[in-house]
Amino acid sequence: MIEGAESMSRTDDTRRSWDACAERYDRWYGTFEGAVEHQVDWTLLRAHLPESRSARILDAAGGTGRAAVPLARMGYPVTLADISPGMLEVARRKLVEEDLADRVEIVECDIAELGFADESFDLVICWDGMSEHAARELVRVAKRGGRLSLYLTNRIGVAIERFAERPEEALALLRSPWSETCFDVDGFAHRPLAMSVEEAKFFFERQGVTVSVIHAVCGLLRLLSIPDEIRKSREWDAELFRRTGEMLVCLSDEPSAKGFSRHLVVCGERSAKP
Repeated sequence: MIEGAESMSRTDDTRRSWDACAERYDRWYGTFEGAVEHQVDWTLLRAHLPESRSARILDAAGGTGRAAVPLARMGYPVTLADISPGMLEVARRKLVEEDLADRVEIVECDIAELGFADESFDLVICWDGMSEHAARELVRVAKRGGRLSLYLTNRIGVAIERFAERPEEALALLRSPWSETCFDVDGFAHRPLAMSVEEAKFFFERQGVTVSVIHAVCGLLRLLSIPDEIRKSREWDAELFRRTGEMLVCLSDEPSAKGFSRHLVVCGERSAKP
């Protein structure tokens, strides 16, 4: 009973946190850093999109529609699921403004407890909010042979990033095997699925996913020594933006760089056999 109450409390806290930032959430994607990282995400995702535009796509923890809106523009039927009504309201306004509302089903729910039937979607995307329970649910609702693109916290990269301010937490992340470790990410209290590349491959293959590639994303921009004033700017040189995006795409698959990223993106297919 106590464990259930604690879980409900964490869920409520998460909902309130995301609701509080919903109206300003997209502002970061208007900066050089946010825009280039969004472009990299899309460059990597395109290789995994279904060929058929009638394929059903789940955008889990999709927030303000960063993935759902452009997918709807491309003609895919999308289900956008998120725990935050505030974030979903921002997404709803975007869809109405672009006359895309009829292409996207909006569902308010905790992605660790999805109400969809087994094998409902041809592609499952989750670019935030990953926990062990959520991971199992996302695999469950993917069709046999269906594709997945799932963000995880890179425990090695986060440990390196947090060492200066939180050395004990950083050391604990490095010393322990993968776990649902409670730590603060970008101002929100989550229990993210924190893994290394090898652990992520092992975990998802145990869930019946054939992992095709694990990309490293987010946080690699700091390795390029781009000044803060450019990273935070809302105006930039187009050629620098292009070259930076290309560099980050190259680094996303470079083994020696993967330990420094903030997130990993696991891409693969659910096994065709039970």
